[in-house]
Amino acid sequence: MRVSIIIPFYNSEDYLEKCIESVTRQTYSDIEIILVNDGSQDASEQICRDHAERDPRIMLLSQPNHGVSCARNTGLEAAKGDLITFIDSDDTVEEDYIEYLIRLLEKDGSDIACCRHEDTLQGVREDRTVSGPEEILKVFLTSNDIFAVMWGKIYKRELFDGIRFPEGKRFEDNFVLYRLLDRCRLVSIGNQKKYNYISNPDSFIHSSFNERDLDIVDAMLAQRDFIEQSYPLLTHYANSLVIYAVNRCLVKMADSGICDNECIEKLKPLYKKYGRDFLKGTSHRSAKNFYKVARFSPKLSMHIYRICTCMCRHRKKA
Repeated sequence: MRVSIIIPFYNSEDYLEKCIESVTRQTYSDIEIILVNDGSQDASEQICRDHAERDPRIMLLSQPNHGVSCARNTGLEAAKGDLITFIDSDDTVEEDYIEYLIRLLEKDGSDIACCRHEDTLQGVREDRTVSGPEEILKVFLTSNDIFAVMWGKIYKRELFDGIRFPEGKRFEDNFVLYRLLDRCRLVSIGNQKKYNYISNPDSFIHSSFNERDLDIVDAMLAQRDFIEQSYPLLTHYANSLVIYAVNRCLVKMADSGICDNECIEKLKPLYKKYGRDFLKGTSHRSAKNFYKVARFSPKLSMHIYRICTCMCRHRKKA
């Protein structure tokens, strides 16, 4: 089976070399590597051209800067493989990344196979297979066993029939992954770390808050509506994740030293609508306390959060 490896990139010159090298060293040979330049202004494209000249498996595509979603969609349209996997341009993979995922897929007859991207802290987790879309989505909504990102997984190509990433949106993975899982009969969850996630300080995750960060809330609301309609018994889990997204936005706003009144007013009603399920579902004391204050006054919860964060920093310095 041929595997299409899709790697979108934008101004990734500091990371691309290692990323591409890790992919070209794969022990599984029947691969095509699709590099999608999303309007880079640095040396990223030249790095890719150099590799493409040396490796006929590499296809380099270029487009104006329209974002990761558009770049991934471009890669999907060009892909000719039976299986699809995505790798972020600032990450790397182990040399048997593809081989390992295909082994899981074939062993279980699965539609998606996942590997770990971090070391297990508590014991060794066994490989396992989750069957049926409702149980698969329950695992997805309630744990990190099926991590809510596109990378670190391999997909049967037909899962993407009629599904593409939402262009112009951040957190594009969260708009798509639950829809793919809904189409799965079996998902394999591997216990080995084969994907190396690199925290890039220049990524939008580490940038200051702006209104586009609310896309994570839109994604969780879309997911929630889908779950309520298709799997009503799982609705309370999806409700809880809406509040997780709201909390995340307020915390990022506080970390950025920003108080965006318009965004706060958009978020505040969600606490009353979905907060009860969050309170029942989370075991994190700090998250519960943040919610209990934020449902009455998001600004006060942000203020208390900033005070607690400053106190923790002072203690660490002491």
